[in-house]
Amino acid sequence: MKLNPLRLAAVSSLLLALSLAPRQAVAAPPAPDTTLGLPPTISPGAQVEKLATLPTETYTVDGKPFTEGTTCAPNGDVYFIEQNSDKIMRWSVADKTLSVFMHPCGYANGMCFDYQGNLIACADERNELWSISISERETIPYPPPLNPAVGDPNRPKMITLPKHQVLVTNYGGKLLGGPNDVWVRPDGGMYLTDPYYGRKWWTPGRRPQQELRTVYFLSPDRTSLRRVLNEFNSPDGTNGTPNGIAGTPDGKTLYVSDISGGQTWGFSIQSDGSLTDKKLLCNLGSDGMTLDDQGNLYMSVGGGHPGGVSVVSTSSGQQIGYIPMQENPANMCFGGKDRSTLYICARTGFYCIPTQVKGANPGK
Repeated sequence: MKLNPLRLAAVSSLLLALSLAPRQAVAAPPAPDTTLGLPPTISPGAQVEKLATLPTETYTVDGKPFTEGTTCAPNGDVYFIEQNSDKIMRWSVADKTLSVFMHPCGYANGMCFDYQGNLIACADERNELWSISISERETIPYPPPLNPAVGDPNRPKMITLPKHQVLVTNYGGKLLGGPNDVWVRPDGGMYLTDPYYGRKWWTPGRRPQQELRTVYFLSPDRTSLRRVLNEFNSPDGTNGTPNGIAGTPDGKTLYVSDISGGQTWGFSIQSDGSLTDKKLLCNLGSDGMTLDDQGNLYMSVGGGHPGGVSVVSTSSGQQIGYIPMQENPANMCFGGKDRSTLYICARTGFYCIPTQVKGANPGK
């Protein structure tokens, strides 16, 4: 077939123009509205209280503390981690005192109590998931660090620690990218986010072994680990970064944040652990998050410096308030005997603010 020379020239010119045109940049994720004021779930005039400033240890990885992983025990006490010094901390609600619960703790990250009162922790050092007893202890050889240059140099040969069981060691024979946060559904099944962040406490030179940053489901009997999101893409089409995670107390809906893409998604939970009906909740990503009994999601996505906690209604997907902080928040949970106080981990500090609602989940 003979082509019309004029048409051929026009097509060639168009293709050349398209090839030379600058690519349209992907817009930055929307920032939260920091002007909204406190959400209606917080009493008017309530203020964030700083409960503790974590000490800077001489061996701390980055030279300063980093608090994370808040979760509430059955008695209302709050447990959280100071990751850079490899400690799990315990805040006694009754005594208003802070103590070290576990050190070392596998450089734990996100945590959540299960319905039997065990502390479930994303043990980041060896990319595992642990179940830690809060009552039983054991004396074991001091766990050798993967990177001998990191960690407390005053390591004894033997140490007494809370007893723990390793629930997850790998997927498909390969290390996970680094379990980051976990939520336990009512029947004991667990969802964990698995992004990849290079860590100084890993074996030097380690590279990612999993091809995806995604979400996994551990069956209630703890015998089967499944990848439940094979596609979790950010707005630019690249593999997203699942981080904060929380579910509804009826076990029917799961919320997962894509922190790099600046989005949070809702999924319908199926009995076998699979996730369906993916829906965009809001254009905000989050490091950590928790849910109140009115269906509002508290997200550690601030605006400006030092940032704060954004509160989003899961029924409308709209931001309904903003809690300003002294430091950038990382994670939070509802704690206390009645679960009506929001406890917040933010960089070097541990904070709280009273609320007019209660936490939806016992351990989150």
